[in-house]
Amino acid sequence: MVLAAFSLKENYWDEFELREEDIEFIYNHLLEVETPLTPQDLINVLIEERIQQEIKAVEKQRLSGGKIYLPKETYEVDQQLVFPALGWRQGKVIEKRSGWNPDYGDFEVINVHFDDGDQKEFAAGFDDHTLNSPPEVEGNNIPTPESVINSHGDLLISRLEEGLFANPDFVRIAFKWFPRALLVDVNTGHLNLAEALLDMEGGGPLPTSSLLAQLDLAVDENPKLVEFSLDLALQEDPRFDEVGPAGEILWYLKRLEPEGVQKTPFSLQYSEEPCFWGNVWLKSESMNWLKNSIRD
Repeated sequence: MVLAAFSLKENYWDEFELREEDIEFIYNHLLEVETPLTPQDLINVLIEERIQQEIKAVEKQRLSGGKIYLPKETYEVDQQLVFPALGWRQGKVIEKRSGWNPDYGDFEVINVHFDDGDQKEFAAGFDDHTLNSPPEVEGNNIPTPESVINSHGDLLISRLEEGLFANPDFVRIAFKWFPRALLVDVNTGHLNLAEALLDMEGGGPLPTSSLLAQLDLAVDENPKLVEFSLDLALQEDPRFDEVGPAGEILWYLKRLEPEGVQKTPFSLQYSEEPCFWGNVWLKSESMNWLKNSIRD
């Protein structure tokens, strides 16, 4: 079996930017799984998709020079061929003749002129030959999503989120992404009821699941998608405040939060203090200018 070597250019992942086809792929993937996903989940499937697309692009480029040469096939004069076993060299059949071998019987011999001026003869119509299997991409050179994540994970996730933040079709809540157009509808009535439930609890905090248990909200939909949709609606409503620690979503009514939460305590408010230089009080920016002038 012929193996077609494959490799990405050295700085391929360093130059990674979210492209339009990437956005379309992510949108369709989220539509298929019907579940909001983290940037880590998305970048894993996107890396795999990028690798497959690059393999297809290389194969398409290599085949652009003609048909792949397989000894079992027959060819005509002036036909363009590509030879995987010769590093994907391209050539044209300039003549053909009959051939015979006592062990294999009749076959054809084609004379091929290559782009670099070289000429070689090859068997055609020859069924029993090791090169008759179609070429496959060589597995050893194909990067895995795991290896790419290990070497470029932070950069790729950062670029992914930059692209999604810049696209109004996607929304993020609790570090998960989903297309806005596919969210479950959360109306004003649902939000008013959520406010009443939190009010009964002294403002909160309550997890989203506790609110959902008492809201008549799309019970036939994916529970994770319903929860995500409610979280987003609460986040975009100024009446509610998300107060949970990292990794946990808890909701509170802003109007019932302690005053120290709603306003920065006086002791924590920043005020710029002047600096004493010689016999003169200076503000910090003047002090910095003076120090830089002395150093220079």
